[in-house]
Amino acid sequence: MPRLSVVDSIRTALIGPRSRKMRTALSALGVAVGIAALTAITGIAASNQAELLAKLDALGANMIVVQPGYGPDNKPVALPETAAGMIERVNGVEQVGVLEKVPDDTGVYRNDLMPKSQGNGLTAYAASPDFLSSVEGSVAKGSWFDETDRSLPVTVLGSAAAARMGITEPGVRVWIGEQWYTVIGILDSAGLAESIDASAFLGDHWAAEHVSAKGDDTIASIYVRMTDGGTGEKVRDAIARAANPSSPYVQVTGLGDLAGARDTADDSLSGLAVGLAAIALLVGGIGIANTMVVAVLERRGEIGLRRALGARSGQIAGQFVAEAIVLGGLGGLAGLLLGAAGVFVYASVQGQAATIPFLVLLGGPLVALVVGVIAGLYPAISAARLSPTAALRTV
Repeated sequence: MPRLSVVDSIRTALIGPRSRKMRTALSALGVAVGIAALTAITGIAASNQAELLAKLDALGANMIVVQPGYGPDNKPVALPETAAGMIERVNGVEQVGVLEKVPDDTGVYRNDLMPKSQGNGLTAYAASPDFLSSVEGSVAKGSWFDETDRSLPVTVLGSAAAARMGITEPGVRVWIGEQWYTVIGILDSAGLAESIDASAFLGDHWAAEHVSAKGDDTIASIYVRMTDGGTGEKVRDAIARAANPSSPYVQVTGLGDLAGARDTADDSLSGLAVGLAAIALLVGGIGIANTMVVAVLERRGEIGLRRALGARSGQIAGQFVAEAIVLGGLGGLAGLLLGAAGVFVYASVQGQAATIPFLVLLGGPLVALVVGVIAGLYPAISAARLSPTAALRTV
C-alpha cells in the first residue's frame, strides 16, 4: 500500500474523532483541564509579578520603612521623637518622611451619621509637607499640604480611602475624629505602600495642637529613601541603631522584601499549579489511551481490511498515533484558550495588564501533543500486531 501524504494522514486521523464526537470531547477534557490550569495559574503569577515590579518601580526599590518594634512582652517599643533626625545622618539616606499617630479612636467616615462601631479599614495620620516627596508620591486631584494647609482642618485622602468613601473630587467634607475636615487632595496609588492608600492625612501642625497622640509614642512610621543600592543588611542595621539607640526593638522593612515575599508566594502557587496540571494531564492521557484501545477493538475489521489491501503494520500504528495526537492537540488548544481567558478575566478584575509567558503559549500545546503521542503508543502497537486473518473474521 503506498505511503500516505501528510495531508491524507491528517484527514484519516480526523475521521475517528469526528465519528465519535462525545467520546472525543470527554477524552480531550482531561488534557484541556491540565493545560488550562497550567496556563491560568502561570499567567496569573506572571501578571502579578509584572504588577509588583511596576509598583516597585513606581515607589522605588530603595525605600525602607521604619516602625516601632515589639519587645519581649509583645508590646510596641516607641520610637523617640529624635528618630527621624538621627536617621537623616546615616550615610546613604536621601530623604526622610514621618507619619505621626493620632488617637486610636480617630475614625475616618464620610459623614457624622456613620456608627463609630462600624469600622471601614481607614486610618488617620499626621503628615508633614515633605512626606509626599519622600515616598515619591503624587496627587491625582487637588493638592498636598503647604505651609498654610498644615495648620488648618483639612485632609488629603489616599486613593483607596477616597474610593471607599465614594469621593472623586476635592472640596467635600469628611468626618474625622469628632470634627469635619475639608478634602484638599486625593493621592495616586502608592503601589506597595498600601497603608498609604487606605489613609487620611492631616497637617502635622494642626494635628499636634488638636488630635495627635500624647506622650512619647507619636511616630507611626518613618519612610526612608536611600540612594540606589543602599538597602542592604548593614544599612538597615545602621538605620535601626540610629532610630532608637537605647533599644534593639526597631522594625526595619525594605519594600523590595515585600515584593520578594509576594513573588515567593506566587512561585509556590505556580508549583502547586504544575502539580495539579500534571495530575490532570495524566488523567487525560489515560482517557485518550482508553479511547484508542476501545477504537482498536471496534475497528478490528477495518484494520484487517487495510492489512489485506497491503497496509503495513507501521502505517496502521501511525494512523492510531495520529488520532491520539489529534485528541491531545484538541485538548491542548481548548485548554490554552480556557486558561488564557481565565488570565484575562483575572487581570481585568484586578485592573492590571494580563501577562502570559511565551513559553507557556508554546509549551502548553506541545505538552498536550506529547501526551497524545504517549497515550497512543500502546493502542497503536496493539493495532499493528493484529493478525489480518483474525481481524477480518470480525467483519
